[in-house]
Amino acid sequence: MHTAPLSRPAFVLRKTDRRRPILWTSVAAASLVAVSAAAWRGYDAYRQHALEAALLASPPAGVFSEARMEGLPALAQRYLRHAIAPGTPLAPATRLTMRGTMTPSPGAEAVAFTADEVLAPRRGFVWTAHARMQGLPVRVRDHYVDGDGGLRVAAFGIVPLPVGGDGPDVTRSARGRLVAEAVWCPTTLVHPSVQWEAVDVERVRYTLPVDGEAVTVTLRLSPDGAPREVTMQRWGDVDGLPWRALPYGFAVEAERTFAGVTVPTRLMGGWHYGTPQFDPATAATFVVEHATLDPAP
Repeated sequence: MHTAPLSRPAFVLRKTDRRRPILWTSVAAASLVAVSAAAWRGYDAYRQHALEAALLASPPAGVFSEARMEGLPALAQRYLRHAIAPGTPLAPATRLTMRGTMTPSPGAEAVAFTADEVLAPRRGFVWTAHARMQGLPVRVRDHYVDGDGGLRVAAFGIVPLPVGGDGPDVTRSARGRLVAEAVWCPTTLVHPSVQWEAVDVERVRYTLPVDGEAVTVTLRLSPDGAPREVTMQRWGDVDGLPWRALPYGFAVEAERTFAGVTVPTRLMGGWHYGTPQFDPATAATFVVEHATLDPAP
């Protein structure tokens, strides 16, 4: 007698059927990650634009003239005459594009970067850089705006890395960076709040109060008033010891004039500059490719 084969019960799933829930779950998870990443990038771009717009909101405070330097030490006048052409608007901010190299930690290899920065020395800065670290594309965001500073590093622009941070010490360090970088926007140093003092025949220091802290920077000048060194005591913990004031500075190796304002365009230095602890082989370098004084928000 011929017996017909038994048919497979309807409730028995084939292997491909069993894999479908896993497949759809994976697709849904990947989609969620993609949407979240896009949302984060959108928020981050909005946050960056908002910070930059806040720094660019103030109009120029008149134009540069000899009368603006009345009562200043001779060295300060020499520097300002070199840096600012007569009649140039006293812009409170600048937008910079740059490239360079830096060593992210002691013993690490130097990393090349490109960056954009909005800098308003009496209020803050937003520095956004792109680089590759250990083969991964990373974005670095360093900022100080109206009393708040922080450093963020993210792989692919969205995955936070355990570098940088925030808090009172980071904010104080960022404030020091802000005032040192006023040489990229010297029009902000022509202001009643800035105090000038001659140190010797070639050095002059300026003190700029920012959010309740008076920060002092020393310039070593050439005979024509061009800055050759920018030095200060900056709050930091780069050697693994507790936070404290550390030597910090740069040698100015080149400069260029943008719309009546002459600024350093190649600098080399970093922490411990001017001391035996400074290693030129691991120094940071910054090459400014363009500066736009008083840029539109």
